Amino acid sequence: MDIISMLTTSTSATRLSELQTMIKTVAHQCYTFEFEPTVYHQLVQNYPSFAHFFDRFQQLHQSIWLHKENYDINPYQDTAHKGVYLLSVQDTDLGIFPYGDLVWKCSQGKLQGGNLRHQFYRSQVLISEFATKLSAREQEMLQVCPVYLYMQSQREQDFCKQILVMPRVKGKTLGEIPTGFTAEFCQVFQIPSLEEIQQRSRFRLHRWLDPHKQRQLLKIQTAYLFRHLWQKGIKILSLNQKNILLNSASSSDDVRYTIIDPVADYFAPITPLYNLSTTALSTGQKMKGVEKLICE
Repeated sequence: MDIISMLTTSTSATRLSELQTMIKTVAHQCYTFEFEPTVYHQLVQNYPSFAHFFDRFQQLHQSIWLHKENYDINPYQDTAHKGVYLLSVQDTDLGIFPYGDLVWKCSQGKLQGGNLRHQFYRSQVLISEFATKLSAREQEMLQVCPVYLYMQSQREQDFCKQILVMPRVKGKTLGEIPTGFTAEFCQVFQIPSLEEIQQRSRFRLHRWLDPHKQRQLLKIQTAYLFRHLWQKGIKILSLNQKNILLNSASSSDDVRYTIIDPVADYFAPITPLYNLSTTALSTGQKMKGVEKLICE
């Protein structure tokens, strides 16, 4: 299925058409590159031709891949054999990205590794929707991690079939924050505190399933957040969203984020059903189209 067709559940046809116009796609040899517009503009400013950029990109890519163990920052072992690598890269060679501290998400193209092109477009769509549908205060507190570049290789001998380039985010995951969302965040996005959730009878089963109560309560808070976004016309397809960031502390040069990824749920394939039931309970009633909201 085409990636644009996959996104029709979360945005209008007009927005998708605008997105296709904005993204710059370049096919070169056996590779396809897709650029965020400002990044491509910088490429045009810095290089006499795309071929010059491609040569430098390939040199950097090969150097990184030959020594990938020196760049690997994935905190988890690849027990599911997804063939996805997170590599920390300093942009001292290409010079086209807004920030020099980058992450290259590299995929071998396995089915279980997911679709990095989908992630590229989904992030662009969410950035646009947040800018047009959230208040200024909401936009300050809730952001989307930008994505700069997507590359796909058609060469069979290439070990890395897809690359997604994004900034390296400083912060913790929500699962590492024992108190959940802050009181101010809960007020702005109409989310109950962990203490309030513990008192609500509708979540008795969730509390029973988790003797330590932490994971279930965080997932419930996340369901409330995404319900609020749904009501504003922003449809999030999973409770775990590593590309959605809470601006938890901001100073002039050091912005710290909390990443929405409560904790991995290892009970597939029941996870979609679990997420759906959690969302339904957080609404207190069945939302129209809620069956499309939560899936992993």
